[in-house]
Amino acid sequence: MKFLKKADKNSNPTVSLVLLDWSVRESFHFFEYLRKQNVTRNQFEIIVVEYYSRVAQGLQEFADFIDTWVLLEMPEEFYYHKHLMYNVGIVFARGKIITFCDSDSIVTETFVQSIIKEFELRSKIVLHLDQFRNNRKDLYPFNFPSIKTVLGRGCINNVKGKTKGIIENLDPIHERNYGACMCASRKNLIAIGGADEHIDFLGHICGPYDMTFRLRNFGLYEIWHQTEFTYHTWHPGEGGANNYYGPHDGKHMSTTALEAVKTRRVLPLTQNLAIQALKRNLETPEEHLIDLIIKPEKYKNWN
Repeated sequence: MKFLKKADKNSNPTVSLVLLDWSVRESFHFFEYLRKQNVTRNQFEIIVVEYYSRVAQGLQEFADFIDTWVLLEMPEEFYYHKHLMYNVGIVFARGKIITFCDSDSIVTETFVQSIIKEFELRSKIVLHLDQFRNNRKDLYPFNFPSIKTVLGRGCINNVKGKTKGIIENLDPIHERNYGACMCASRKNLIAIGGADEHIDFLGHICGPYDMTFRLRNFGLYEIWHQTEFTYHTWHPGEGGANNYYGPHDGKHMSTTALEAVKTRRVLPLTQNLAIQALKRNLETPEEHLIDLIIKPEKYKNWN
């Protein structure tokens, strides 16, 4: 594991945005939208977690805007596991609220502010922002379309200015985008053991919603923002084509995560050692956490 940048230990943001890459991202336009937030910069931090060793050229132009940038340096023959990256974000986050978000999203200038306000209103929540998706291929490569354009021709889930999942609510598990943007307090994420590193979540069938379900079992309320959304345009491979798929229900929701809903399980099936240490003691020295967070020999079956 290698740090290209590391946040000041004395920083005290409200929100930690955790953005993932596994040497696949082509566009890092999300940062342009984060530059335009209507809250002061010290209210949020940006953590970039790269699974392998790539220092993405497109990301270097935003280096001054990244607080923590870490390369996990996982062996190239190992398949990507987003849940390990989530746990790295949890361990090194300084904010009270952690947000896992698609790192190729479009957001409005009120994005961070809306997250903060929801947690000011009620603390015992896990918050999701649904996502409008546009399948127009002429918007690729990404060319900064307006939100009006994204909501227009080619948008697959716009119902009178809100997402189909929020409006119709007939099958929320599948109509809402549980992987687009999820927010929870760092303290509660540690209390449930962080993200589950079970091999079932290797590859495309994964997402922060497994933590959502276990946070609900832990006593939190699942809330979906009614007016703040993220926006996404088409790019090759967005549906996981040619990726490894773990067990799912036929609609790309993990059956292992859905099992936790039925059994009311709170803890992960496979816990990260650094998260375990934080659960015992939130003041665990960082150098000890760094030694624990990644054990490549533990992940020998991830190839």
